[in-house]
Amino acid sequence: MLLTLTSGAATSQDKFTLQECRKMAMENNKKIAIARENENMLGSLEKSAKTLFYPNISFNGGYFRMNKKLSLFSENMHLPVVPNEAYQDGLSALDPRTNPDLVRETFVTTEVNGVPLPRTDPKTGKPLFERYALLPKDEAMFDLKNIFFGNLGVKQPIYMGGKIRHTYNMAQHGRQMMQARTRISEAEVILQTDKRYWKVVSTKEKVKLAEDYLRRIDTLLKDLRNLHSEGLITNNKVMKVKVKKNKIELQLMKARNGLKLARMALNQSVGLPMDTTIQLADSLGQADQLTNPGAYSNQAMEQRPELDALEQGVEIAKSGKELMKSRYLPNIGFMANYTLSNPNPWNGLESEFGGDVNLGVFINIPIYNWGERKHTIQAVEHKKQASIKKLEHTRELVSMEVKKSIFNYNETVKKVEMTRSSLEQAKENLDLTRDNFDEGMATTADVLEAQSMWQESYADYIEAATEYRIEKTRLLKAPGFIIL
Repeated sequence: MLLTLTSGAATSQDKFTLQECRKMAMENNKKIAIARENENMLGSLEKSAKTLFYPNISFNGGYFRMNKKLSLFSENMHLPVVPNEAYQDGLSALDPRTNPDLVRETFVTTEVNGVPLPRTDPKTGKPLFERYALLPKDEAMFDLKNIFFGNLGVKQPIYMGGKIRHTYNMAQHGRQMMQARTRISEAEVILQTDKRYWKVVSTKEKVKLAEDYLRRIDTLLKDLRNLHSEGLITNNKVMKVKVKKNKIELQLMKARNGLKLARMALNQSVGLPMDTTIQLADSLGQADQLTNPGAYSNQAMEQRPELDALEQGVEIAKSGKELMKSRYLPNIGFMANYTLSNPNPWNGLESEFGGDVNLGVFINIPIYNWGERKHTIQAVEHKKQASIKKLEHTRELVSMEVKKSIFNYNETVKKVEMTRSSLEQAKENLDLTRDNFDEGMATTADVLEAQSMWQESYADYIEAATEYRIEKTRLLKAPGFIIL
């Protein structure tokens, strides 16, 4: 238990750098987690689209339980019996003038001048044969209770008008688009984390400032009380300092509450419990001048994830147009099947399994569609042009954003320099005024005013340095630099 408590206490006192907080925020942020899941989803769809190039193997099967017998005939059938000579010699053998005996043997005839003429059925008009073979209906029935069937098939596309290739290309560009959107989410999370990180740092500096200011007021108040007790000043001057002290204590309370809220916001970003008190390793530091600003604009056109996402959208629109065209091109493929059945249709429907293999080629050629192709292609062309124009418009906006970020960065650098200079002057003025007060050459109001100027200058410097840090992150985000 002691080891656990000691370990936990040490962990709570660890100092986190800005890079560590960024990493923790990236791992904890739900928006990034969703974007990565969508990226994985599109990656799986890309792999799925790739499988369309390969043969499709499938099996279909089934089972039927029959209640009635199957019958080949609706009634008893009478099959005419024809002599073998008629089959060998064809219809010419049944000519009554050349072969009357064979006609008499085959048909029921009527003699006309010694020539046998075949008689016909008065109802049907068909010739009457001399002999018939009986095919009973009952003998042509199948008592099939159980019927099994199955088919194992293979289909291989040969030419599909480019449909498969463009489907795969769209899946590829879709995955790359989602990767770019993930980078957008990561950049937004990093910017938010940096804001909250520097908010904690700046608020902590304001707390220190308020505490230092309060100590200075306490020192002044102590000196004034001593002077009042000696009768050198009136109580009115002491009361003025007390009022000022109350205001500073209120400012200190607000600063401490603000620090707690800022830490809670940062904890929420990095995934720590809200009441955790973490220590930050980075300080506001110095402001650096920007070198080679032209590289930022050039780099933005190459690395900005928003532009990458839109470029992938244009490629998807191009592949979508080609995919639409493929709908009106011939489709050719190869197929092979192995069919299995019980009863066996290849052996008199015996109750046994029998199978056969068949091969084939299928083709589909669209011929005329009443202008559907023309209008469909026009629609996807308009969509493609819209994607291109959106990309061009976004490039202009990104270029403006980069230039604005450069301007803002340079302004904050200048602001830091000016507020630091003002702080140094205010500190020098405060020290000089305090020395003059100690020597009786300055009034209490002079000291209060000097301290107030120093406090305001210090607060302005903290705000400027914090703004510089955030603008630096924005400057790196604008051209799409990797800032993690």
